[in-house]
Amino acid sequence: MTRDVWCAPASLRPNAKVCDNVYGSLHVRSYSDPPTLSSTSIAFDTGSESAAFTYPLADLTSVRLRSPSAARPTGHVVLCTKQDDELCVFFHTDAHSDTFATHRWLGRQFIAALEPLQEIVASLQEPGLFLLGPSTRDRDFHTSPKFADDAIEAVLARRVPLEPQKTRTDTLAQWAKSTRLSVLSQFSQVTRGVRQSREAFTTRAFTRRAQPQVSSSQAGPYMVSPQTQSTLDSSMIEYDAARVYLAKWAQQIAREGELNQLAEHAMDAGPDKDAEELLGATALPPVPGVTRTEGPVSLTECTTMLEAGTSIDIMAQHIFHRGLSASTRQLMWPHLLGAWPVQRDAVQREQVQKDAKDRYDALLSRWYGNTDARPDLDGSRHRIWIDCLRADTKHPFFQQAPTIDTYSQMLESGWDRPAHQGTSQTQVNPHLYALSSILLTFVFYTEEGCDPNMPHVEGYVQGMSDLCLVCYVACEGDEATTFWTFVALMRRWGENYVADQSGMRRELLLLQRLVAELCPQLYVYLRDLDALHLFFCFRWILVCFKREFPLDDVLRLWDALWAAQWTDGSGHGWPLCTHFELFVSLAILESHFPLMVRHLRSFDEVLMFIHSLSHQMDMATLLRRSEALVYRLRSKLVLTDHKDPDLRALVMQ
Repeated sequence: MTRDVWCAPASLRPNAKVCDNVYGSLHVRSYSDPPTLSSTSIAFDTGSESAAFTYPLADLTSVRLRSPSAARPTGHVVLCTKQDDELCVFFHTDAHSDTFATHRWLGRQFIAALEPLQEIVASLQEPGLFLLGPSTRDRDFHTSPKFADDAIEAVLARRVPLEPQKTRTDTLAQWAKSTRLSVLSQFSQVTRGVRQSREAFTTRAFTRRAQPQVSSSQAGPYMVSPQTQSTLDSSMIEYDAARVYLAKWAQQIAREGELNQLAEHAMDAGPDKDAEELLGATALPPVPGVTRTEGPVSLTECTTMLEAGTSIDIMAQHIFHRGLSASTRQLMWPHLLGAWPVQRDAVQREQVQKDAKDRYDALLSRWYGNTDARPDLDGSRHRIWIDCLRADTKHPFFQQAPTIDTYSQMLESGWDRPAHQGTSQTQVNPHLYALSSILLTFVFYTEEGCDPNMPHVEGYVQGMSDLCLVCYVACEGDEATTFWTFVALMRRWGENYVADQSGMRRELLLLQRLVAELCPQLYVYLRDLDALHLFFCFRWILVCFKREFPLDDVLRLWDALWAAQWTDGSGHGWPLCTHFELFVSLAILESHFPLMVRHLRSFDEVLMFIHSLSHQMDMATLLRRSEALVYRLRSKLVLTDHKDPDLRALVMQ
């Protein structure tokens, strides 16, 4: 006896046999009760026998979903079979629905109807692709996200550019007046374009099956989503731009209101009250002996605490909540990152630094003046220098001359580092010669394989220069201290740069679990946009927010990141957590979620909006939010007796 497990009204796209849309209904049909894989078929019923199809469910290899949106009101699914047939089915009732890309969409209901009958794997390679009964090889490939160079820039290049953000000195009223006509004009074009192309959309050829993208071990730090590779018509581009523009406008308004609220609370209730009000029920606990409004920890304070035998936990809490002064980082970052052990005595500290310089000089001598002997490293040298030339040197630190003549050292080294076309080598910022020497020395260091704590990084990988530059500024241009600080950093961060990208996969999967645990509404929103891969967070984590904030804010953030897990186990309520960078990522997403869910309806729009946040966020507020999320998770784990070992390992001391 035949019965329908699921059915919905639908239509087939035009093909060589049919000139117009063919209307009917899509059925998941079973010939047994209960239904089984072998007894179930997928059928499209119409009044015309020639237009109908029926395939056994076991013959389907994959299903692609294209969720509806405001500019694309008709969603569709593509059924791929073992016979290499591709059948595109549209759900026209989507055009009359007020809710786009949610679990109520018929395409998702179709997948849900198949789940009890067949193993279904959601692809991380191609959002919207679901594999049915995949092979082990296909399952492994599609559950391991791959990332490619500069995809954010590639996505943005296909969009209508948005006007640059005004500086903070411009009033919001002036900004709104200058953009109002532009936004309204874009919306009028969108409305007209959507109305004219609604029916024409169904006649457009479906995008070809995307080919897997496999990057080399030197692949860069930015991600790509096959969902963004389809060709978009102009009305959709204009619509995306207008939506993101309005979201940014709303963000500006919300930011102004937030700053005013913080100022009022600071005057009325002191410095800790604003965080509690801002974050709802999650209050930040007081830290004995630490006042959050004190200035950065100075060099004198640090040396005094070191020589007085102050607990590492207490020092870490001061650094986390107050940050370090610029002159203190060269002393403290090697300790915070574990480049060398904490030395309480000033004479011993000087000896440790001298030994570190001698070891660096020995490594440097392996290539200095002898670069021709290693032609196999030409690729690494080229990538290092190209990335160094791209470095942002606008910070005042780079306007000061280095303590040594780096240009003369470059000439003596035998490694010719050409300037940009049209400029001379003397016009290159001299700090970049030192930075590139440190990075090439690191390549030789990793080749030795004598550091058991160093992940297996194959040469130089794009993005390392961003991390090394921050260490270089923190260490005030001292090459030896920068090198060993960078080595210690790569012992922690290096897994994000290995060829199989296993470190980045773990970070993103752990972040996904944090989102599900602490922000379930955000999780559902991202799931419905096929954005749970969190590709837009990839750059944040890989280069540790280097490109999301001004350099001074990055230095302050890194103070907190390293101090959050710096401990001697003395039991003073520390460490705060591990992987604090994940809580920072979650704090950014959570704080902008109300704007995203209100204005953004596709992954590309979210990607554009997230990218636009660069250099627009307040570091002090972000750190308070991130810390509060740590305590929120800790409270939840204690109160619910949560058994997830990975989440418990993040925050439970």
